[in-house]
Amino acid sequence: MVKVDEAQPQVSASKRAILERLQARRQEIEARQREIDIRESLLKSAEKRIENKVDEMKAVESRISSTQAEQKAAEAQRMNGLVTMYEGMKPKDAAKVFDRLEMSVLYDIASQIAPRKMSDILGLMQPEAAERLTVELARRAGTDKATSTADLPQIEGKILHHKPN
Repeated sequence: MVKVDEAQPQVSASKRAILERLQARRQEIEARQREIDIRESLLKSAEKRIENKVDEMKAVESRISSTQAEQKAAEAQRMNGLVTMYEGMKPKDAAKVFDRLEMSVLYDIASQIAPRKMSDILGLMQPEAAERLTVELARRAGTDKATSTADLPQIEGKILHHKPN
């Protein structure tokens, strides 16, 4: 005869199957949770690396900007030196050099020279070179100001008919 312990009730086969499935499901959920935790920690470390790279790039961008600003300041200083040098020259001597300069360089210098001094130099330049410079100065002045005839005020008036007496 088989002795049955009265303290532990017998679990039916269907309840046992349900409990076993619940236990398996719990283990599956715990395994997924561990996987999610691992993925979360990987994402956090990836975010940290990305933040570090962004910070590095910002620092590099800042250094580049300051270097560019320094270069522009140095270039402006050199250009100011050239302008001062040409303003100090006799107009006929400056005109001889201006006749042969490349237009981009000539424009940069001529646009910064005092207009009164530049008019003296322009008057002594070769006609073709003076014409090219004048056209370039006018063209760039037009693009700098970006003024068109549409931007100008319209002149309106009434036509008065004169009555003969």
